[in-house]
Amino acid sequence: MPSKTYAVEPIEPLLRESDPDSTLAPCGIQRLIIGSEALSVIGEAVSELLSTRQPGRGSGEKPAVALLADPVRISRRGEDIKDVVEEQLGKRFEVSRTVLDDGHSELHVVDSVLDEAAAAARGKAAVVAVGGGTISDIAKIAVQRAAADGTAPVLLTVQTAASVDGYTDDVSVVLRDGVKRTVPSCWPDVVVADTDVIAEAPARMNRAGFGEMTSMFTAPADWRLASLVGTDRTYSHNAVRLLSTVGLDLESCSEGVREGDPDAVASLTRALALRGIVTGVAGTSAVLSGAEHLISHMLDQYHAGQGMPTGLHGAQVGAGAVIAASAWEMLFDRLADHGPARVLPLEQTLDPERGRRRVLAAFERVDSSLRVADECWRDYSAKLEAIAWEFPRIQALVDRWGEHHGELRDLVRPAASIAAALNRAGAAVRLSDLGQHIDPELTRWAIANCALMRNRFTVVDLLMLLGWWEPGDVDEVLERAAAAASAADAGKE
Repeated sequence: MPSKTYAVEPIEPLLRESDPDSTLAPCGIQRLIIGSEALSVIGEAVSELLSTRQPGRGSGEKPAVALLADPVRISRRGEDIKDVVEEQLGKRFEVSRTVLDDGHSELHVVDSVLDEAAAAARGKAAVVAVGGGTISDIAKIAVQRAAADGTAPVLLTVQTAASVDGYTDDVSVVLRDGVKRTVPSCWPDVVVADTDVIAEAPARMNRAGFGEMTSMFTAPADWRLASLVGTDRTYSHNAVRLLSTVGLDLESCSEGVREGDPDAVASLTRALALRGIVTGVAGTSAVLSGAEHLISHMLDQYHAGQGMPTGLHGAQVGAGAVIAASAWEMLFDRLADHGPARVLPLEQTLDPERGRRRVLAAFERVDSSLRVADECWRDYSAKLEAIAWEFPRIQALVDRWGEHHGELRDLVRPAASIAAALNRAGAAVRLSDLGQHIDPELTRWAIANCALMRNRFTVVDLLMLLGWWEPGDVDEVLERAAAAASAADAGKE
């Protein structure tokens, strides 16, 4: 039996150091427990939460706990950890396990599943969620709904893979009219990440988590760009400073992730957990979700629309980060080489009817009923209105690009560097690395149209406004990304 080497991760000191003037939101997580044999503290952790939240509860009363899970078996040394968790909780609580299943090969965060989870959470003293990021997102919404109905169960999440960073934030990703949207939910009170369990997760999941990490080298630049053009006023230098404390050394950790080394997996788990906290205290997912995430969401929309399984989110994000960095590099190079640039005339770029036709044409292939297209248009039309309002500011930004180039460049890791780290970790570098279900034509569609699905300003929007997102421009970005991937294959950066 491995020794118990779990630890409670200190969160407040990091927040105080990065945010000395308290501009960020408070972190709602009370304990972050990471390490070997961390599963052994679940019962104790729930008891401590209840003693704090409900100090007057009678000593002879066995509190009711809802255990939320999906049908996937997750093992640690041959044991089903859901059974392990239920048995441990059963020594202290009345436990009812709800297995959420929407009938698909993978669970989706849709209304029917959320309704079932919320019903399981109502009236319970605690909710314990065991599984991947989808179960975590569902549990956060279920607890939020239970609290709105007058009960406020505590929430403990058991993380079973280092595949995403969404375990430790206060938002959830839901599927709405075929489109993934991020919505407010609630903080988990405790997150338990047993690195023995995570090390036994399929290698592709932890490698996907490594891919997810790379968005921190592209998304903050998109967030800063949106603040400079005035479409997003949430940008926080302190949040970006906090992000820099995540401390994952991609170069030294990558090969360990490839090999499933427990220390490397533990480092990745911690880094993803802190990333999620950054999203929560920043109050927006924009800090870590830019063009690279849009590309991933586009692929998910297409595959869901065709009745196909969606890919691993983090794996798609990693390959998308190489493309996003390539788009940024094209923008930097062109603004340096071409001298002063002009934003296209307002009536050419922001005409609502032209924009709507473009959205409908792009998303008709996803869903012939245009339900997905209509949902995307609601968000994209709001972005067009914001851009139109800030149009003079956008041209002023381009005119004074030299004042901002250095700051933005510092927020973007070179595409070749991102590709090399992904390659060493055994993670996908190209979208085609993810399987034959992503062919060159689908890749081009996802990249060319990614700005049309969401109300979030990224480098792609600026390129569109400059007239630099025509088919030949998309070709150039793809060529740059391909060159970065080829250099990674050859061991060069």
